[in-house]
Amino acid sequence: MEPLRKKYRLTLVVIILILGGLSSLAFLLLSFQIEAVYEKNIEASIIDVKKTFLKDNVDNLILTIDQERQAQETLFARLNQLAETALDGYYIYNPDAFLEQAILYFEDPIRQTYLTVLIADSATSRILYSENLSDVDQSLTFFEKTEQLTPLMTSSVKKDYGSYQVFFGVRQSRVAEIVEQNIRQLIHASRFSNDAYFWVNEVVSFEGGDNYAIRLIHPNLKDTEGQLLSTNMTDVQGNFPYLEELEGVKGSGEIFYTYFFKKLNSDVVSEKLSYARLYPDYNWIVAMGVHLDDISSYVSAATAESNQKIMWLLLGLIGFIFVLIVILTVAMSRIEGWYYRNSEQELKAAVYLDPLTQTYNRRAGNECLEKTFKTYKHAGESPAFIMIDIDGFKIVNDECGHDVGDEVLIKLATVINQHIRGKDKLFRWGGEEFLLVCQGLKEDDIEVFTTKLLEVAASFYYDCCGQSRRITVSMGVSYCSPGDTDEKDVIKRADQGLYEAKKAGKNRSCYIRP
Repeated sequence: MEPLRKKYRLTLVVIILILGGLSSLAFLLLSFQIEAVYEKNIEASIIDVKKTFLKDNVDNLILTIDQERQAQETLFARLNQLAETALDGYYIYNPDAFLEQAILYFEDPIRQTYLTVLIADSATSRILYSENLSDVDQSLTFFEKTEQLTPLMTSSVKKDYGSYQVFFGVRQSRVAEIVEQNIRQLIHASRFSNDAYFWVNEVVSFEGGDNYAIRLIHPNLKDTEGQLLSTNMTDVQGNFPYLEELEGVKGSGEIFYTYFFKKLNSDVVSEKLSYARLYPDYNWIVAMGVHLDDISSYVSAATAESNQKIMWLLLGLIGFIFVLIVILTVAMSRIEGWYYRNSEQELKAAVYLDPLTQTYNRRAGNECLEKTFKTYKHAGESPAFIMIDIDGFKIVNDECGHDVGDEVLIKLATVINQHIRGKDKLFRWGGEEFLLVCQGLKEDDIEVFTTKLLEVAASFYYDCCGQSRRITVSMGVSYCSPGDTDEKDVIKRADQGLYEAKKAGKNRSCYIRP
């Protein structure tokens, strides 16, 4: 997004320079005719423009925070669904090994990072496995712990599997941490030509006083992020800006206020107009400010040596200033909207990539399947759907470690992508399973194509405790059929083909005809 931001900043600079030059020329030509009586009106107009600028930007940032939060919550809800599906499969196919498989599943580094997990014996309520529960009283029972944890979750699953009780989910605090990290990066990277910037304070106590809030994000005071704040703090003029800010957001959720503060990347202190708005879900006060020391120069230039004899020029000046204000406001609003839309598209693109293999993830796969099936129903042409699963991958993890397992997944995805066409798409379907969608691949060419893929998969070596090993894969192939009700039917056939390939001895493919 850096080239996009540069273009955005350059566009703003050019617009402001052009409008500033025109405004300066107009004030220079008309400075001898402007009445002093208009001084306060002009000053008020400039302040209104600054207020509009501040409020629009803060509103847009809060909208971005909401969108980021919703995106993360949707992503983690999907993570919970995938985990529940995996546990259901473990219990259905091998209930005796359920506990061992469930623990292996939750010990994946990514899941350990995000999921809070609790597994207990149904008969004795004895805790058999837990993850991310260091802040919970260990003397509590399974029921008491889950009752305590459930309100803290953004999404969770509680389910019985025979003799085991399982609870897992993602905490709201974890989502908040990710949102905070992403918003911090956005704010630190934002640039405005008028030395404006965002900052965020997290309220700890709405009663005020010492340590009432934490300075969460502040691009002008990065070294003090995390510092505790007090409503007793004053600026150089003895004002209490933190107290005024807190009382304003408590009363109406937002406030405009002024105080004295140093400029961005400078030791110069001047009066600053700020707008703050409360984001109640996180108790964040999101604010933005601009300095007011440029107003006096504008007003002086506009009102110097006014002349009654050419009053009509004064009316023309007022109209000209109004046009400039409208143009500047509309231009900045549209450019900012364009910038944030592009930023949102880039964030959305990141959601569709598997962070380990850098292939498309299952979310992207599901959307591709839905779109492809609709195209098939309309045009009657079906791509080939190839389900790929690593043979004996559990042995790789057990004997070589999960880091080696991750390396195998990355290498397999890389070599497959190197040997497929540009219009083919590879998705990580889950664990060691991949889905390959091949547009235009005819049934007569399936055997040759899958044979090549089998050879490609077995073409690389990986190191396991000093030993060089290879992997093999099994594949299930299917095409859409006129009798399919939705895309799930064709995936079921591909899964059946994968099952038949495994049953027949692995390291092979099986095509299930409609």
